[in-house]
Amino acid sequence: MKSMLRTKQSGAGIMAALFAALSVNGFSQQYNYTNTTGWDEKPAIHKVNPMFDSSAAVGILDEKKVEYKDEGKDVMVYSSRHSIIHIKGDKGIEMFNKVYIPMYENAEITDVKARTIMPDGKVIDLDASKIKDVEEDGSKYKIFALDGVEKGSEVEYAYTEKRNFYLFGSEVFQSGRIPYQQEVFTLTSPQRLRFSVKGFNGFNVSEDTVMGESRVIAGYDVNVPEMQEEKYSYSDKYLKRVDYKFSYNLSTAAAVRQYTWKDFSKRAFAVYTTWSDRDLRSIDDFIKQIPIPAGADEVRKIQVVEDYVKTNINIDKKVENGKKDPLSNIIKTKASDEANIINFFTAIFDKLGIDYQIVFAVERTGISIDEDLENWNRADAVLFYFPSPGKFITPINSGTRYPYLPENVIATKGLFLKGTMIGNFKTAIGTFDTIPAEPFEGNTQNMEATVKFDETLDTLIITSKQILTGYPAVDYRPVYVYAPKDKQEEFSKAIIKNVGNSMNISNIKVENTKLTDCYDNKPLIISGDVKTTEMLENAGKKILLKIGEIIGQQVEMYQEKPRQLPIEMPFPHEEDRKITLQIPDGYKVKNLDDININVTYKENDVVTMGFVSSYVQTGNTVTITITETYRNVLYPVSQFGVFTKVINASADFNKVVLVLEKTS
Repeated sequence: MKSMLRTKQSGAGIMAALFAALSVNGFSQQYNYTNTTGWDEKPAIHKVNPMFDSSAAVGILDEKKVEYKDEGKDVMVYSSRHSIIHIKGDKGIEMFNKVYIPMYENAEITDVKARTIMPDGKVIDLDASKIKDVEEDGSKYKIFALDGVEKGSEVEYAYTEKRNFYLFGSEVFQSGRIPYQQEVFTLTSPQRLRFSVKGFNGFNVSEDTVMGESRVIAGYDVNVPEMQEEKYSYSDKYLKRVDYKFSYNLSTAAAVRQYTWKDFSKRAFAVYTTWSDRDLRSIDDFIKQIPIPAGADEVRKIQVVEDYVKTNINIDKKVENGKKDPLSNIIKTKASDEANIINFFTAIFDKLGIDYQIVFAVERTGISIDEDLENWNRADAVLFYFPSPGKFITPINSGTRYPYLPENVIATKGLFLKGTMIGNFKTAIGTFDTIPAEPFEGNTQNMEATVKFDETLDTLIITSKQILTGYPAVDYRPVYVYAPKDKQEEFSKAIIKNVGNSMNISNIKVENTKLTDCYDNKPLIISGDVKTTEMLENAGKKILLKIGEIIGQQVEMYQEKPRQLPIEMPFPHEEDRKITLQIPDGYKVKNLDDININVTYKENDVVTMGFVSSYVQTGNTVTITITETYRNVLYPVSQFGVFTKVINASADFNKVVLVLEKTS
């Protein structure tokens, strides 16, 4: 193999030349490129953009360079990072007087250098002997402290990581800590190796450009704000980033794109649908133990198989099933790792003639799968889809049952692998589609409560029921299946306590706790009686009743800065609450109309989100009804204003205090 062309230009010179070459496409003209790359032998304090005056620290530069380089018969990867941070406040000092460099398995960190540039221009270089290797929370780092970090100073550090050749990579250029004035990315490779690169969320990248014997791809952005933490949002997928993958080897098959989603589909399907003869014989014996009813339809077979496997096989990623006949070992040990349990299910489904598709998805908290840039590392969650009923299961989560998935994978994009025959060869075709949530109407967090005063009028007696269906029930049921009895009771008390803010709880009853109760969506019911004084206050001849607290503490949303991210709910759901208040004889409620709240948002005459509370009084009985609606999982930023009104409406109800006065 030919070695990389070595140029005498500095990194900054290469970047300047590259952006100049690209100016005909208007790419570089979008930015005010400044030559801050490279390790300046005589550094000076940089000017900070006034738009970042309120920040505790401002990144002047975040430069990440990835170089694929021939070394003998191997191609090694050198990833370099160069950062300059201007310190503006005490929090900035706290964030950057220590620097952590992550250390990954089979990677070597080299060329670490760092310094503090003081406001007067004095430079304090890092003493290399102060670099320590540490392990925190299971991760390894190189860590060092910098001297002289103060307001107005700058922290600068750089290092290189050496790794073996890898196919897929990603670099994130935005954080929740500080803004950056200049972000720079370059990917360099031998000319014969061609990579596909894509920028996300506004981070622009160029086409690859041949420079000497190398290919170079550049990316650039300026004045990148920090990503503020926002309620009801998952920020990772919205961060500015660059993904890259190896696509063409021009020395062998120039026109053939490699490592596509088509390739992935074929390989993944083969991995998860290949079994030894011994394994298949063991599966035949295992199936005989599954209590599938005679004449069961496909849905019933799926339900029984899933429940039997998850009930009898311990699924744990730490388990080692071995490479030879792993399915037989699963049956023998009644334990499986996460990968082999997928093969276990596919073997059973094939034997029973159940039509299924393997689906690769990404958790909503992470970065989505992209159809154009085939980063196989994104496909990390495996599901099963059954085309006939149009439902899913997850093979690795013991606490879920058909048709419910963990909420962190619903409303995401997935790669669906549909098995097909080409001659006598079985393979799969991959297509992208959405993994939907179960219908809104089936997901409820309802409550029924009756509220009475005791004879002394200083204590409330509340009888309550929490009635959960769909995803809310799926979230809670595993506690009643896997937790010890004392922990189950603690959990039930914590749920009931929310009604009266008191641990004086009796008559606890929990119904429909089986994981399989979700088949016909039986409600999980948690009920009990609460005695509480916390919701009452005496004000002379008046009694103040904090009736709003019966719905529990509610989230409030007040955001000074403009909303950055769309709103994401855990799942679509509705909450119907019915509160029956018995007014003591000789009293009347002065301000019942404070209960009335109505905030809704409609699309095509359908309420997509809202909070509505009202009351009806009959004699001494006041019946309060509350309906809180979140029909969608995702709401756009344009609806954030009304969303906050809905959320805050529930918080406003939580603050409602009824004034009871004597009638005579």
